[in-house]
Amino acid sequence: MFNQGFFKMGFDNVVAMDSASKATSSSKGIYDFYVKDGQETLMRFLTDKPVAFKAHTIKVGKAPKVFICTEDEHCLGCQQADSFDPTKPNRASVKAAFLVLDGSEVEKDEVINGQPTGKKIKYTDQIKVMVRGVNDIAVIQHNAERYGLLNRAYYCAKHGQKNPYTFDRVDGCPQGKDSEFWSQGELSQEAINKLIEKLPEKYQEMAQGENGFYEVLYSLFTPYGATPQVEEAKGLTRM
Repeated sequence: MFNQGFFKMGFDNVVAMDSASKATSSSKGIYDFYVKDGQETLMRFLTDKPVAFKAHTIKVGKAPKVFICTEDEHCLGCQQADSFDPTKPNRASVKAAFLVLDGSEVEKDEVINGQPTGKKIKYTDQIKVMVRGVNDIAVIQHNAERYGLLNRAYYCAKHGQKNPYTFDRVDGCPQGKDSEFWSQGELSQEAINKLIEKLPEKYQEMAQGENGFYEVLYSLFTPYGATPQVEEAKGLTRM
């Protein structure tokens, strides 16, 4: 069972943890939400409070992954070198996570009974996890206070590698999208239930619990060196 003591919820806690830090994503079956520099992606928040934690970013293969810093002498992440500059220690930083709905279209190989058919299939509306640093969270907090996060879609863009994400609100339902998931206003319980069905089975039960999608977020991150069970995402919306 995961330790919720590593996490703190809310915008105030992101700032507080970052200040305290200055004073003193592993393979998980749910893919990372990431916007490349110069690109824009339609997305929708499924959680509106950032789940914050001290984190190490460590390369696993070629991909950087985020792991919990346990902030004690047993933290294996603290014992690693910086993945981008091995002459430096891997210092923990404050990260915060949201569960989001990614409206971009992706093309995948069609697989039937474990065998590729040679055809390409387009999918959309995947549930992903967005992990960002303090600067990006400040931008999200501005939108949360001004427009709300759960009652609309946003276009998320990246302009410059060192700049935070930008979020442009969407009024109404974006053209060509399923109104059940993308219309302005909070999602109905029926729509939420359909989104839960898109999750790997191990996360569905979590999402149906008292803490909803937050329970899923808590389970996605582990300290470095832990080996959680991995289950691939399923239930993409086929176009």
